[in-house]
Amino acid sequence: MFLKKDSFVKGAFLASFGGVCWALSGTFGQFLFQERGFDAVWLTTVRLLAAGIIMLSLSMIKNGRSTFDLWKDRRDVIELLLYGILGMAGVQITYFGAIQFSNAPTGTLIQYTGSVIIVVYVALRAGHLPSKSETAAVLLAIGGLFVLSTHGNIHSLVFSKYALIIGLTSAVLMAFYSLEPRRMLHKFDTFRVNGWGMMLGGIVMFFIRPPWALGAGTLDWAAVLATGGVVLFGTILSFFCFMDGVRIIGSDIAVLYAAVEPLTAAIIAIIWFGIPWVFMDWVGALMIVSTVFIISLAPRWAKKKEKTEGETS
Repeated sequence: MFLKKDSFVKGAFLASFGGVCWALSGTFGQFLFQERGFDAVWLTTVRLLAAGIIMLSLSMIKNGRSTFDLWKDRRDVIELLLYGILGMAGVQITYFGAIQFSNAPTGTLIQYTGSVIIVVYVALRAGHLPSKSETAAVLLAIGGLFVLSTHGNIHSLVFSKYALIIGLTSAVLMAFYSLEPRRMLHKFDTFRVNGWGMMLGGIVMFFIRPPWALGAGTLDWAAVLATGGVVLFGTILSFFCFMDGVRIIGSDIAVLYAAVEPLTAAIIAIIWFGIPWVFMDWVGALMIVSTVFIISLAPRWAKKKEKTEGETS
């Protein structure tokens, strides 16, 4: 079934705008760390609690009392706890931690290697090695990460080793975050699954650092607006825009347009914070982002090739 041009453009725009919103979220986070003295722990607590309340409120409007159906089955509860604590809280704190120790584009790009981890895991679980295209994506991700972190000099790191370690942890947790809720998402809608996941992650983070424990942070109007931007752009708008884009053009194409996220984060950070990105940074970034295209388009290339071979045989 072919989409009308207007529908495709709308879907592509929504998916792209979702990626831009995620980029803005990381940039607002960098502002809070660099300019206002907050840390990743505090921001993760506030973001998850605020977003969880908003998502569950929307779920109550849409689903009513069935919003609480996830708590009826023991298996759902166990998976939800894992998703909320390791998935939501784990991904957020490591993602913002990588940004805190480096910058928004670098933290985002390191986390993007999580898509390659997913590919390798799925292939091995299915009992076979990754395909040629998947192997190429793995090698590009490793090469891109090497170029980004060393600029080609194996004896030095361009940014903090903590950023690299935390960022790679974020990539692993991002893979878990993407794979863990699949069964629940077939049973419940995304409002309930993500809403409860965010709320549970936020509650755990609350006991680690409540929102009023500002630490060295300065909570002025700029900080309030930036925090609101993290919640609004990084959670609400990004979620609705990207998911609507998926609905219109499909997840495999939507993820390609959402890949504007790390490049948008780089451009914003260069303009806003004056981060000196050099040629090798762009090379590493393009290598990592290209893995998304390879992973997403490889199945289409394979089907097209099979169709062509079938027609000529």
